[in-house]
Amino acid sequence: MVAAISRRRFCWIAAGALAVLALPGCSSANDGTVVIYSCAEGVRNESLITAMHARFPEYDIRLHYIPTGNCAAKLRMEGSQSEADIVLDLEGGYIKQVSEWLDQLPAQDAKRYCADLVDPDHRYFPFARESACIAVNETTLSAHGLEAPQSYEDLTDPQYKGLVTMPNPKSSGTGYNFVKSLVNAWGEDEAFDYFDRLADNVYQFTSSGSGPVNALVQGEAAIGLGMTFQAVSEINQGVPLKVLFFEEGAPWAVYGMGIVEGKGSRAAVREVFDWLSTEGVKIDNETYVPDQVLADFKAEIPNYPTDIDYADMTGITDPDEKKRLLGRWKY
Repeated sequence: MVAAISRRRFCWIAAGALAVLALPGCSSANDGTVVIYSCAEGVRNESLITAMHARFPEYDIRLHYIPTGNCAAKLRMEGSQSEADIVLDLEGGYIKQVSEWLDQLPAQDAKRYCADLVDPDHRYFPFARESACIAVNETTLSAHGLEAPQSYEDLTDPQYKGLVTMPNPKSSGTGYNFVKSLVNAWGEDEAFDYFDRLADNVYQFTSSGSGPVNALVQGEAAIGLGMTFQAVSEINQGVPLKVLFFEEGAPWAVYGMGIVEGKGSRAAVREVFDWLSTEGVKIDNETYVPDQVLADFKAEIPNYPTDIDYADMTGITDPDEKKRLLGRWKY
């Protein structure tokens, strides 16, 4: 099912796993129609498509929201025959898996991004860098007479039993980012020994990356391994949370964007992609996730940490490594 969105009104419709933001019009075979598969959250999509309508009134731009795993599976199945012209905000491991069905992008343009985010094969450009943090509810900690933890090891202290929550890495990319960062920092055996000890204190391994911060907001947990931008959003709404980073650095992942194979020959697709890969990144940085993507642009959001020390995430986009490590996860 496709949900049509006019310039006057947005309408969200869910059909199974698919929801669509679109403008009524002709199929993507027409030169002026651009179809985008986006894995970004709803409000982020809405901001982008509103800006695109203003910038490109001559084009019929359609933005389809598709969850990450479904988007990758859809692109693998459809390949160059996909109705999509552009894929947006697809997590690095997944976009790597479908890169053979993406056009090669100009190496010169890749220089505008932070070097650690760039795909060496230039099949996609980075759209977002999303970091993770240890968030604490200061009110809940105080109610238990506890101080905030200062290290990962502190989280295993029995005083925090039943007060810690983290995403399950088997269902959450954020959860896997924590696992991979500690595997890289400490070595595989030490990292998994640590999670075995941490599990004794965990109130819940949530199915999604947003689960821990949601639990903090509800007062169900005091400490959450969660998404930085979500925690800051809650802080800016008055929730008594605090964002912490430990010496191993903030786990993070890159989310990419690319042009589906063969679609870059159309001027409309190239123009919209060029805008998204520069101005679109800036809008997303300034409004939602300010972790730096463009080498010469740094956004600020109130209460968002500056100069984050990022963890070593070498191998984060390797699907075989991820499968192997998750095979060791017990919870």
